[in-house]
Amino acid sequence: MAITIADIAREAGVSISTVSRVMNNTKPVSPELRERVYEIIEKNHFKPNALAQGLITKKTNIVGVVIPDISNPVFGALTKGINSVCTKKGYTIMVCESGGEQEQEMKLLDVLEDKQTDGVLFAGVDINQVLVDAMLKKQYPVVLVTQESAVEENVIDTVTHDNVRAVYDATKFLLDNGHERIAYLGGPKHDFSSGKKRLKGYRMALEEAGITVPDSYIEQGEFSFQSGYEGMKRLYEENSILPTAVVAGSDLIAIGGIQFLNSVGVSVPDEISIIGFDDLDFATCLRPELSTVRIPYFAEGEKAAKELIKFMTGSKEKAATHYVPHKIIRRGTTRAKSK
Repeated sequence: MAITIADIAREAGVSISTVSRVMNNTKPVSPELRERVYEIIEKNHFKPNALAQGLITKKTNIVGVVIPDISNPVFGALTKGINSVCTKKGYTIMVCESGGEQEQEMKLLDVLEDKQTDGVLFAGVDINQVLVDAMLKKQYPVVLVTQESAVEENVIDTVTHDNVRAVYDATKFLLDNGHERIAYLGGPKHDFSSGKKRLKGYRMALEEAGITVPDSYIEQGEFSFQSGYEGMKRLYEENSILPTAVVAGSDLIAIGGIQFLNSVGVSVPDEISIIGFDDLDFATCLRPELSTVRIPYFAEGEKAAKELIKFMTGSKEKAATHYVPHKIIRRGTTRAKSK
């Protein structure tokens, strides 16, 4: 049978509340009493229940991390960055997968509150008014990471990258290399930051260049290899004049698109250039290597964790939006268009 705090108190000849005061350092006790209680705790290998301690200290040192897809490498890098900071500060992370479904996201917010989580880092898909209202009512602080709120800015602290500017820069990179027929393979239409904002950056760059984009040059699906494959297949089958370049909303989408083009004998980059988004580890394992937009997801996770800890420790009160820098990486899947 597991040793309880009552057993420690009985052996030490003191009350349960006295043992609690010693363990949590909430009220002063004599050095002799403190030493006696700790000797008994060590002898019995007693480990206090974290939730029981939380009832006293109002802290569990647990940080909730809500992500939509645990298999996506983006969230692996992000979570590693979060954990690197939390571990150093004495926090344990609890990772929860939502599937990007609002009903599940709402449920997880409630579960994390029931678990007395000290704070939550939230990577959603469509962070709408319903979700924002729910977050603001929680007993713990929330920091959004990789995703901005679709409602008023700076209501909830946010750490992300500038999706509009990043895809604008990727499209501008292709334009500067002589491409004018540029298509877009993106993520979900309902995804506010990674879907809608990336599409906005693509359109903005082409509009500035005076180029009209046909609807058939835009395909949106999921952030997956299969979605990239199928989206490129539709671009290929439904356009009599093919694009000379494609901007992909993620590296996974780009790789799926390249795989389809390989299957029909279209050369990348000789016939169609492709640039991805993320710069995941496997981007340099392809042949040719993948040109992409580098997003420092590990650093993004670090920054988000640091901002959340400021809220949890009371050293920060006002919400803000923090952007981490992106960078265009030229590799083998893009080339200048011959004139």
